[in-house]
Amino acid sequence: MSPRYITIAATLLAVAMGSFASLAHARQKTDLVYLANGDRMTGEIKKLDRGILELKTNDIGTVNIEWEDVDSLNSVYHFRVEDNSGIKHFGAIFLTRAGQLQVIRGGQVEQAPQINVVTITPLEASFWQQLDGSINVGYNYTQSNNLGQLTADVYVVRKTEIRLWALDFGSITTSQEDEETNRREDLTFSYNRLFEGPLFALASAAAQRNDELGLDLRVLFSSGIGANLVQSNHNDLLAALGLSVNREWSDAVADNDYNLEAFLGVQHSVFRYDYPKTDVTTEAVVYPGLTTWGRVRAEIDISASREVVKDFTIVLSFYDSYDSDPSDPTAAKNDYGLVTSLGWTF
Repeated sequence: MSPRYITIAATLLAVAMGSFASLAHARQKTDLVYLANGDRMTGEIKKLDRGILELKTNDIGTVNIEWEDVDSLNSVYHFRVEDNSGIKHFGAIFLTRAGQLQVIRGGQVEQAPQINVVTITPLEASFWQQLDGSINVGYNYTQSNNLGQLTADVYVVRKTEIRLWALDFGSITTSQEDEETNRREDLTFSYNRLFEGPLFALASAAAQRNDELGLDLRVLFSSGIGANLVQSNHNDLLAALGLSVNREWSDAVADNDYNLEAFLGVQHSVFRYDYPKTDVTTEAVVYPGLTTWGRVRAEIDISASREVVKDFTIVLSFYDSYDSDPSDPTAAKNDYGLVTSLGWTF
């Protein structure tokens, strides 16, 4: 398998996801939202996420409402409601003026205090309406040494009742006159199965390339279990652990063996919904080797995004890939950098 097919695979996976698209029409905009200032709005509740209730209306388009400013609401459609302890409720929703969110399903009523509710996800939406994500693109050029760097990141997640599918693709291409082009590419397809409470099971398949570390291609499959340790309208913290098996290809090594590794990952996000919206996310994953004892790999990504106009952001990212024993013994053990890009969220 040639490393150049990593980029092609990203397109093929996106097409594969799209092949399952539903042709169902958007539901009627009959949800009612009453604000603390007395205003009433009618539309379609798209989601509650990170302290913002997104309501799509016929007259003024999509409106973002701070969750704490919602006085009451009701919808007869089906939703998944999750609170800060990970408890999930399914059904139609009715928020009373007393601050209790009632979830009604099959004649049964469950309640959650409004201040504890962190996500509301519609479950009757079409395939395309279930998708969230972002696209970031950046380009940097230094005239003094003719150094150019093109970056691209695509993240798409689909949320259903108890499952999450995500596609994540990142690429950094660095070119310089009279030098060989250097590429760093990472494509990951992941699946999460949600349980009652904060726990979830996870599985993923990934393909990676990193010329700086002497890696032509790494294909890996991982599975494990994770937990949402903190969920609120201001920050999230999750951790996961499990096992990963991979195979690596490098021009410097003729024999390419399979490797078994453990992994431990942590992700923390801090966000504010006052304009301009700001989001700082830190991800760190450590892979201690099991078949190659003593080898340790690590991936660290830190990104800060700030909204400049609606749905468009400027993003500053830092990345660091570490391998204590790279396949190519002449390659560097660290590949790190700072990237600036423009993003669009959907």
